[in-house]
Amino acid sequence: MKQKDLLALNILETEITIDDARKAVQEMNLIDGFLFDSSTEDEEDAKVIIGVILRAALNRNISNINITSQKNFQAIDTKYHGIRMDAYLTRDDRGDVVATVYDIEIENRPSDKASLPKRLRFYNSLSDTKLLGSGKGYEKLPDYISITVLSYDPFDAGDIYYEARSVLTTHPDIEYQDGVTHIYLYCNGKINDNFNPEHGKHLEEVLKYIVSGEKPSTPNTDINTLDTIVSKIKHRAEVTTKYMQQWDRERIMKREWTEAVTKEVTELVTEQVTQQVTQQVTQQVTASTKDAAALSAIIFNKKHNISDEDTRAYLIDELGIPESKIDALFEKADEKMALTK
Repeated sequence: MKQKDLLALNILETEITIDDARKAVQEMNLIDGFLFDSSTEDEEDAKVIIGVILRAALNRNISNINITSQKNFQAIDTKYHGIRMDAYLTRDDRGDVVATVYDIEIENRPSDKASLPKRLRFYNSLSDTKLLGSGKGYEKLPDYISITVLSYDPFDAGDIYYEARSVLTTHPDIEYQDGVTHIYLYCNGKINDNFNPEHGKHLEEVLKYIVSGEKPSTPNTDINTLDTIVSKIKHRAEVTTKYMQQWDRERIMKREWTEAVTKEVTELVTEQVTQQVTQQVTQQVTASTKDAAALSAIIFNKKHNISDEDTRAYLIDELGIPESKIDALFEKADEKMALTK
């Protein structure tokens, strides 16, 4: 059992009141999985929220998009795997026909940091499998742009914007067009040096609102739009009820998990203790047997006038008796021989 698994046993088993649930929801921001999930359940609200994120990240308007939720697990814990939303674009804001999939992910769990690139690679492959039907040419595969909004810095450079693409490493001046782009947005990062100041400021304000709920002092239409949706969601009685239901569901799950882990730990400890006791007893028996054999050998050799030096060599080489014990064994042998005279 790993240390982190043992620490996980310390789980609070309290029930939650409606006032506690209402307060918890009010204190959430869009970076929290539960609130983001709740705010994007309505398709029109989801389009608005995803539209704001895309506009802030790409510095251009994105319209005519279809939204599909890819969430695999609803949870109240903000540290679960991020909520994912796929936005499929068939026409851009100019009316031009395009084919692009935007995978939007909200990520609030620093422990996922090391696995982020490979996790996005996996999501990319799943998307490609669904989008390229049998018999279609690979040129029909749409571009894929993932945008991950994070509460922590994914690459520790301190910047607000990171972008990754495939490159031809042997010839970096030649463009490698596989249509895949990964964008990481660190909510508390500094604006990149090469950013357009206006774009950087807008992105910074949107991300700050997502992670903290903070609104800029000067009007920002996108943030006001987000705040309107978020406020509406927070005041819905059914959202508070859902939070309580999920709290209770997770409490039961955690209790069952705790019982299972406790059983596993108990069995493991019992097994280890049993093995340890058995080993100790075996060692004690072995040591006692060796001492008895050594004592008999000393007495026998003395009776047959075999030198103490030869006896010591025998005890060390054949019986494995440590030198530190040999003098005590010789004294004990002398005592036993004296009693039999």
